[in-house]
Amino acid sequence: MKDNKISNDDIMNEEQIPEKPVEKPKKRWTIFGVEFVYLAFIGICIAFVGWILENSVKLVTNGTIDARYHILPFISPYVLVSFAFHICLGDVDDLTVFGKKIFKKTSWKTKVLSNILIFVFLCVAVFLGELIVGNLYEKCFGVTLWYYSSSKFLVTKYAGLVPSLWYGTFAYLIFRFIYNPLLKLLRKAPYKAIKITVIILGTLILADATNLLVQIIVFGKAPMLWRVQLW
Repeated sequence: MKDNKISNDDIMNEEQIPEKPVEKPKKRWTIFGVEFVYLAFIGICIAFVGWILENSVKLVTNGTIDARYHILPFISPYVLVSFAFHICLGDVDDLTVFGKKIFKKTSWKTKVLSNILIFVFLCVAVFLGELIVGNLYEKCFGVTLWYYSSSKFLVTKYAGLVPSLWYGTFAYLIFRFIYNPLLKLLRKAPYKAIKITVIILGTLILADATNLLVQIIVFGKAPMLWRVQLW
C-alpha cells in the first residue's frame, strides 16, 4: 500500500516556500464619504452641460452661439458645482451640510422641506455668485463677462431674478435627477479609468481657465475665440 503520511522533508519544503505579501488596497481621497475623483468627474460633466446651456440661452435670446471665453467646451467654474452639491447639500431628500444632517428623522414632510430649502439655496447661490463674480471682474480688471441687458428685475447687469430662477432650477433638476444616479453608475465603472479621465480633462480645463485669467490680467479683456450669428 502507498504510504500517505507526510514526511518531515515535505513539511520543511512547504515551510521554506515564502508566502506572498497581501497588498493593501490603496486609500482613496474622499470628501464626506465620496471619492474626490467621482465628484471631479461629475463636475466636468456639469461644466460641459453648462457650456451647452449658456449657448442655448444665447441662441434663444439673440440667435448666437460662441466660445464662452474658453478654448474647450467647458465652463471651468462649473466643475465646482458637484463639490458644492455634496459638501453643502448632501442629498436632495435629506439636507446635509458639511456632513451633518439637518433633520434628525426622515419623513415625507422633511423630504419636501429639504427639496424646498435646496431649491431656494441654489437660486440664492446663483444670484450671489453672479453678482459677486461679475462685479469683481469689472472692479478688478475692467472686464464685463456677461450682461443681462434684456432681463427684468436686475441687480446690476450681472444678476437678476429671472436668470437666478432659471439657472437655479436647472441646478436643482441636475441634483434631483442626475447627480445620485450618475454617482452610483461611476462607482460601478473601473476606478482607474475614471481617475485617468479626470486627470487628463481636469488638467486641460485648469490650463484653459488659467489662460482666460492671464488674458484678462495682461490684456484687460476676455478672449472670445469665435462667435456664430445663426439668425
